[in-house]
Amino acid sequence: MIDYITVVLVLYFISYFYYLYISQGIGKNAQFLQLRRFFPCALLAIFPSAIAQLNLSNQLFISSLFVGAMWIITYPLLYYFTYHKNSTDFGFHFDIVFGLYIIGWLSALKILVLHFNVFSAFLLTFLVTVEFLILLIPISQWIFYFLYKSCIDENSMMMLQETHYNEILEFFKSFSIPVNLLIFVIPTSVYGIFIYLNIDASVSTSISINIYQLITLLAIVAFLTIYLWKKGKGVFVRTGIVELYLDVKEYFETTKLYTQNMKERLKDLQVTPQKPVFDKPSTILLIIGESESRDYMSAFSECEYDTTPWLKAKKEDPHFLLFPNSYSCIAHTVSCLERALTEFNQYNDKQFYTSCSIIDIAHKAGYTTSWYSNQGHLGCADTPVTLVANTSQTAKWTKQNLNQVQYDEALLEYLEEVNPQKNNFVVIHLKGNHFNFINRYPSQFTKWGTPGKYDLILNYLNSIAYTDSILEKIYNYASAKLNLQAILYFSDHGTLPDKRRSPNFDGFGTVRIPMFAYFSDEYIQKNKEIYQTLSDNQNKYFTNDLSYELMCSIFNIKSNHFDETNSLASPKYKFTREMLTTDLGKMYIKDDTTK
Repeated sequence: MIDYITVVLVLYFISYFYYLYISQGIGKNAQFLQLRRFFPCALLAIFPSAIAQLNLSNQLFISSLFVGAMWIITYPLLYYFTYHKNSTDFGFHFDIVFGLYIIGWLSALKILVLHFNVFSAFLLTFLVTVEFLILLIPISQWIFYFLYKSCIDENSMMMLQETHYNEILEFFKSFSIPVNLLIFVIPTSVYGIFIYLNIDASVSTSISINIYQLITLLAIVAFLTIYLWKKGKGVFVRTGIVELYLDVKEYFETTKLYTQNMKERLKDLQVTPQKPVFDKPSTILLIIGESESRDYMSAFSECEYDTTPWLKAKKEDPHFLLFPNSYSCIAHTVSCLERALTEFNQYNDKQFYTSCSIIDIAHKAGYTTSWYSNQGHLGCADTPVTLVANTSQTAKWTKQNLNQVQYDEALLEYLEEVNPQKNNFVVIHLKGNHFNFINRYPSQFTKWGTPGKYDLILNYLNSIAYTDSILEKIYNYASAKLNLQAILYFSDHGTLPDKRRSPNFDGFGTVRIPMFAYFSDEYIQKNKEIYQTLSDNQNKYFTNDLSYELMCSIFNIKSNHFDETNSLASPKYKFTREMLTTDLGKMYIKDDTTK
């Protein structure tokens, strides 16, 4: 019995002082509360083994102890590593409580299996599988930290929840074979070791308990099952990583209010004029790029390679206006586009799900709306981008079959569906230059490097050149077939092609984006002030969460949901380089010293 008491005390003191070490800003009351709380947790971790006189060096107990220790250590420690230098208030006691209780819960279940001795091998295998699945959560966090040197945060959890299965395949293909083997071999090996240890231990372990001990164990299992796993209130859902997962999941569910609130928004929305003023049916295009950085585009920067020959040539054409000081509001697609497409932005207190979108404006302004995307259709997550897209009269996505690459040229055939006898507003969402870059263009399109050879920089440059060719084809078709009046193009964010994408702010290179506009002769003649203002403002600074207002100006409308001071095409544009921010207000554009 002395051994069990000793282990209880060791677990208790280690857990408590570890909690104090990896927490910051916790008050005396919280310290005293955990001083009391952790003791019964440590007691229940060991009590089942003490009742059954299970040796604490037994492999059955050791694997359960390892699982619990990983939960105790992982999220609090990785969070501490990531934020202790710039955060003064955090603590994750529920991870420690869960880790201690899971030791007792798993141990008690294994003891009961061996006591009843019915289908022991099968039931133990099942329990070990459950044990491993519980362990897989902290293992995944360590793998993430190994890759990004950061714990999983809100942005990365959003990225994980919205990731398409093809992107997952591309992600793993981007690693070398040894790294992929390491990622998969470690968890698989742990699972195999757990199976071996527990089955081997069951052969040499005999457990016999009396009726009172049995009732006590059953009571412990019942208590811990409820306390750990109760929906909404159990300890599991209050651990750091699970709480983060649920918060992000709730965020996505909250965005569904956008659809539910649509009728109310449109009832309040006023737009004038309610019909385009062009002489005959016309088309306006909004083209959204993906992960394209202007730093690597010859139209915007001095580049060794002419990556954008079409756009570079158009710089001399007065119908095209290029904006060399454009930035993304955040280097994360969904968080960026839910702002770029609606009134919601970094500089106001609006919410996405109550904000009007550019699709709403286009409807009211008399346009037939279409949305064509080569991004994965994330219907299961209902991301804000998908919600806005689905309010279009036509919304289509290219087929995203498992392990099949779909190039942006697949979008060109959708343009043939646009009726030239109607006034059209068409949104085209490119896959653009999303990692893995080598999959963004056909092998025969390779301009630099060896076709099919993995080279991050050259692959990225080739993908930019391919995007330039796609933009040219879209422009040529729309000009010839759809009476094209205007185009606005911008990328959601940039990227650092020689660095693996990080969910956290990774420098201004990830937010320096291209933006350009095109206007026809008829558009310029009928909207002289808009064109002249944009021409005068070409070198002003801009963040793409203000694209909603810019599109409102391009439509040349007035609205109770249009703040002209946010529009780069308005003489009232209020923003300067010193005022604009990125990373959702955390970083100032003026601090981009490379500009």
